[in-house]
Amino acid sequence: MQLLNSWESEWLRETLHKWLDDEYCPEPANVDISNTAARSFYESLTAKESDLGEILLKMVGDLQKLSYKESFHGAFSAANAAVSLISQRMESSSDD
Repeated sequence: MQLLNSWESEWLRETLHKWLDDEYCPEPANVDISNTAARSFYESLTAKESDLGEILLKMVGDLQKLSYKESFHGAFSAANAAVSLISQRMESSSDD
């Protein structure tokens, strides 16, 4: 299960980073944001948390520790984007 958790969090890191670059613009903060969101997601998965609201709240808390002064993003917008990507992935995998 830990391998699956690691794979899912790596998927989020890559996907969120690409989304942030495409949606706004490539900037150094995108690396920190996507790394932090992925780590937060990994911690939620290893804690067997499956409620997207709880995952969102934890992620916002973790992302609030970053500096956004030279970024187009904020903790809430980044966490919302991450959870939206997770939700889309869940929906597409349930359609298979």
